[in-house]
Amino acid sequence: MKKIGITGGIGAGKSFLGKMLVERGFRVLDADIAVHELYAHDESLRGELAEAFGPECLTECGVNRQFLSGVVFKDESSRKLLEGIVYPHLTKTVAAFFEVPSTESFRFVEAAVLSRAPEIVEMLDEVWIVDAPEEVRLERLATRDMSREEALRRIRSQDGLFDPVLFKDKLVRIIEDKGIVDSLLGI
Repeated sequence: MKKIGITGGIGAGKSFLGKMLVERGFRVLDADIAVHELYAHDESLRGELAEAFGPECLTECGVNRQFLSGVVFKDESSRKLLEGIVYPHLTKTVAAFFEVPSTESFRFVEAAVLSRAPEIVEMLDEVWIVDAPEEVRLERLATRDMSREEALRRIRSQDGLFDPVLFKDKLVRIIEDKGIVDSLLGI
């Protein structure tokens, strides 16, 4: 079975690609959903987060996303701390996903910042990087009730994270999404 990672910047279209693959019968682990499941149910992770960021970072069924994003998108050391806590738990989830016996030829993991999770990248045979022009990304983020300033800040915070050289020894494919699908769907 070939293990493929799908990554790309915010608003680039990686989730859309993941959904298309699911519709075609492929198994795709959405790392964002997996992390939110961990936030809600992994007591060890929840304890580590509360210790690092204070109990106000947690809710009864997950994390206070507004609080955490306010901290980690403004402070590089806080982002690294969060990733250092979350990624080991996510890595175990991804490994378990790939270890399930199957006759499938392909299995996918979709993760926004795959390059920051070298243990996950190590598991992969290929990395697909989804990219889109900035204006297309900004239009998509506007539909998420994100201000242009916030969208640009988040896009800039990911600069350099999708350079193919970051995925050494992996076959890398670049998938350009120029917004054609959006216009076809009337989005």
